[in-house]
Amino acid sequence: MGSLVAPVGEDGKLQTNSTSGDSLKSKSKKNNSTVDSDMFLSLLVAEMQNQDPLEPTSNTEWVSQYATFTQVKKMGEMAESIDLLRANDLVGKEVIMKVTSESTGDVTYARGTVDFITVENGKPIIWIDDKQYSMADLDTVVSGSYSSAYDKYDTLTAMLKGLPDIKYADKSYENVIKGAYELYNTFNDYEKNFMKTYGAKELALLEQWKEKLKDKGVDFSDVEAKEDEAGVSLDDIMKSFNTKMDAIIDRLKLLTGDTDTDNTDKDDTDKDDADKE
Repeated sequence: MGSLVAPVGEDGKLQTNSTSGDSLKSKSKKNNSTVDSDMFLSLLVAEMQNQDPLEPTSNTEWVSQYATFTQVKKMGEMAESIDLLRANDLVGKEVIMKVTSESTGDVTYARGTVDFITVENGKPIIWIDDKQYSMADLDTVVSGSYSSAYDKYDTLTAMLKGLPDIKYADKSYENVIKGAYELYNTFNDYEKNFMKTYGAKELALLEQWKEKLKDKGVDFSDVEAKEDEAGVSLDDIMKSFNTKMDAIIDRLKLLTGDTDTDNTDKDDTDKDDADKE
C-alpha cells in the first residue's frame, strides 16, 4: 500500500482543500457566523419594530418568512446528517484524499485507510494514520481490487525504474528482469488490464529488456511457460467446461429424441396391425 503524504506544509499548518471553500479552518469560521433561530427571531423583532407604520407588514408575511427560514435550516441539517452517514460508511475503507495547501496552493494526494470519524461543529472529520482531513478533501474511495492492482503496478514500475539505459543491458540484470516477469505472471486479469492501461510504457520497456537479454544468451523459457500458464484464466476454464457440457446435453437430447421417435413408430405399427385383425 502506498504511504500517506503528510498534509502539513512548511508553515506548520494543516493542508486542506481550500479550493472547495470548506476546509477545516474555514468551517470553524463559517459555523461561528451561522444564523440560528434566536438570531433570526431577533432580526424579525427588529424588523417589526422598525417597519413603516403606514404600510405595516402583514402577519402572513411574518409567518411566511419564518417558515422559509425553518425549511432552509432543516435542509441544512439534513445535508449535515447525510455527510455524517457518508463519513461513517468510510471507516475501514481505503480512500484517496486531495489536499491543497492554503499557503502555497500545491495539490498533493494522501492515500490510506480511514481509521475513525470525529465530529467538530457538526462536521465530520476523517482520520487517517493520525492525520485529519475534511470531508471536502475526499477524492476517491478505493476498491480492494483497485488497491491490489495499484500496489502491484507500483512495485513493478519501481523495479523497472531502477534499471539503467537499455544500451547497458547485460546478463547481470537477468534476475531483475525475470523477477519482473514472475511478478507480472501473478497478476489476475483485472491487474493486467490495469497495468496495460497505466503502465503500457513500462511493459514495453520490460519486453525490450527481455529481447535484449535473449540476444545475449539469457534463457527466458521458464518465465514464458509460466506466462502462458497464467494466461489461462478461471473464466476461460469455465467457458470451456460450459461449452463441453452444452455439447453433451445437445447429444443427449438428440438421442432421446430418436428413441421417442422409434417408440412412436412402433406404437403406430401395433395399432395398424390391430385394425387389420
